[in-house]
Amino acid sequence: MLLRLLAIILLVPALTVVTGCACPSGCRVPGTPSAPCPGETSVVEGDPPDLVELVSADCQLVPLPSPSETYELLSASTCQCNAATNANLANLVELERHWAKVVIECDTKNVRENYCLDRDLLALHAYDLRNTSASTALEAFYQLAGLEAQQHYLLQGIDETERTLERVDKLRSEGLELPERIERSTIVAKLNELRDQKLQLEFLRIQLNGQLQQLIGCPLNEHAFYWPQIDWTPDLTPVDVELELADGLATRSDLRGLALVLCKLKKPTLPVARGVLSFADSTLGTVEPVDGWIHAARCFRCNEHEVPVRCRQLSMFYAETEKLATAEIKSAAYKVNLQQQRVVVVQQSVQEIRRQLFELEETRDVNEVTVFELSNLRGQLYEAESNLISQVVALKLAEVGLGKAQGVLALECGFEPVLCCEGCCDGDCCSCLGKNCKQKNCSKCAK
Repeated sequence: MLLRLLAIILLVPALTVVTGCACPSGCRVPGTPSAPCPGETSVVEGDPPDLVELVSADCQLVPLPSPSETYELLSASTCQCNAATNANLANLVELERHWAKVVIECDTKNVRENYCLDRDLLALHAYDLRNTSASTALEAFYQLAGLEAQQHYLLQGIDETERTLERVDKLRSEGLELPERIERSTIVAKLNELRDQKLQLEFLRIQLNGQLQQLIGCPLNEHAFYWPQIDWTPDLTPVDVELELADGLATRSDLRGLALVLCKLKKPTLPVARGVLSFADSTLGTVEPVDGWIHAARCFRCNEHEVPVRCRQLSMFYAETEKLATAEIKSAAYKVNLQQQRVVVVQQSVQEIRRQLFELEETRDVNEVTVFELSNLRGQLYEAESNLISQVVALKLAEVGLGKAQGVLALECGFEPVLCCEGCCDGDCCSCLGKNCKQKNCSKCAK
């Protein structure tokens, strides 16, 4: 029996050596596809292609989808709050938060402490996602509103340029000389430029409507179009930058989350701290004690040093995040003030062109003002009015950017993260933020 066992033991390695690798794909690393470097050395000669001749005049072009006589009305508040409510990723995070609550209710104390902190961080993250979704929807909303308004002035510019071209063609057909500085080729180029702008606006309209449909929870339909209901009166009240900064620092979810981890950090909650630090850099939080009783016995004193290290890292992370948040909020506030000034500057330009056009129309008979001069000035007015629309929209977008930087857009829709651990600063490094530690009535943190 013993000899038979020895024979089997010796036979298995021998068969392995003889038969080779047992893996199905063989022992060698497979090669990867490779293509040789293409190209031939040659002297390139010839003129660029004549694209005018290459473009077929008989091609059947498909028009882009365009609105019918009816639109779907959409307000800014509905757009903002629907997007915040239907934020898909935020709702996924809410389900994760629910699962953390289930685990909290049935596991050990250490697990509860970790998942209570995790649950609050998930609530803050879900809120931040809703805030971002509301911001994205409002940006698309105001861009669409500006597009529809600019389309009006663009169509007026196209009509005016077409009438000018008709007048030029009529004069030429009658054998009359064109006025000075009036060139048919210049007018045709301008007309085609305006038509190209119209095509781009039509395509952008389809994109913005589709983006809004996805964000506010409507089925995608390239033939359905929204009409943004917007108050075009610009808010020119100067923004108090320091006041907006103070409000923003108090509501930003990233600062609240870091403050929460700092306040609650103890040895059992180190896994959460490591995960939070990994957001600053993927290498942070990667070094942790090795499991096993031998490692615990040998490194008992060393392992106790992790908490102060994590406290220091989190404190540095908080300080850096606060600086970045301060810069972001201040930049957004100053941008609002900038756009307010730009609106006023462009508004003055529109007023001046309107005044000049009115004077020319009033004195056209006395001063022999040509119809071409009036047409040219009307075209300038349409461009200036379209530019004013752009600046007012930019002001609206700057206001949205400030709300996003402060983290208040979802709050305006009734979403507010409910945190059970906030206000209970009983961790080992809560003094990093200069707060009063060892507060009483902290039992609610594990509920």
